[in-house]
Amino acid sequence: MKKFFVTFALIAAVVLTSTARAAEFEMVEYSAQVKLQWLSAAGIPEAQKFLKLIDRPVFFHADNLADFERIQLTNSLYQELNFTAAMDYVREKNYRNVFDLACSLSPRAMILGDEGRRVIVGELNTVCLLGDWCVDEFGKTSKQTVSYDAFWLQDAVGMMESANKFDGEICIIEQGVSIYLADDIRSQMFDNIHSVLKKHGGCLITSDFCQKKYFTDVATALYGAEAAPTLYAETKAMYEKVYGDKIADDALQDEQEAIEYLRAHGLRAEKIPLFRTLPKLYINSKLTPEQIQRVNELSVRTYLWVITAI
Repeated sequence: MKKFFVTFALIAAVVLTSTARAAEFEMVEYSAQVKLQWLSAAGIPEAQKFLKLIDRPVFFHADNLADFERIQLTNSLYQELNFTAAMDYVREKNYRNVFDLACSLSPRAMILGDEGRRVIVGELNTVCLLGDWCVDEFGKTSKQTVSYDAFWLQDAVGMMESANKFDGEICIIEQGVSIYLADDIRSQMFDNIHSVLKKHGGCLITSDFCQKKYFTDVATALYGAEAAPTLYAETKAMYEKVYGDKIADDALQDEQEAIEYLRAHGLRAEKIPLFRTLPKLYINSKLTPEQIQRVNELSVRTYLWVITAI
């Protein structure tokens, strides 16, 4: 019965808000479900459980996406690297408060929540409706430590009200959303993040400012330098199909430009390795020994940016 009412409320929310939703935020919601598919394909149990709970068909498969197997493996590895690197950083610095922004249902939240960390997932209202129901199904500690708050990324009041629920410094995680946002919305988002960090302390971790090179390097590790540009282009086309528009994937991909952009928003950045030690990845069971070796070499590169308020 509870599932019925949540599903009904979700449908009603979609109908009521669809005309008001900006295109870039529609895309974030839909592409986030695709990312959940990739995390599940990597072998992450929490992602697999989410897909089973929401009981929705996957967006892409071999019958509707050319080169599906290579695209799936590349995207699954890329998403698991981001997923695991963020959690490792939170654990290394022992952050007790985690603010996961625009990350869909966030299987990561369930893992960190079960460790006793306070996790708030900031998402669209339709995602939050599903999340509130799903977290009850996970049980254990995360049932008490994880919650979903609905607000737009450019909503300064909504983001701060959510951040004010934390007690202590905050680790904000935002991965993969910047390139989908219009310039003014991206600018407001970083202003809002600055305000949160200035008030509460802590940091933002992201790989958005090198995502193009980072993804291409992941594809190279799996299939070689010659195939990597094709896999990047195919993945971009896949997300543009979901988005229904072109993606500005060159936005802030120049390191110096990104540093100056962040400084203009009162933020400073430090680049650090994805991992301090070799990562233990679920997807390794799907890779050859040679691919695992190349992924291990990739894992120490400085793709992760730690951003703090000036």
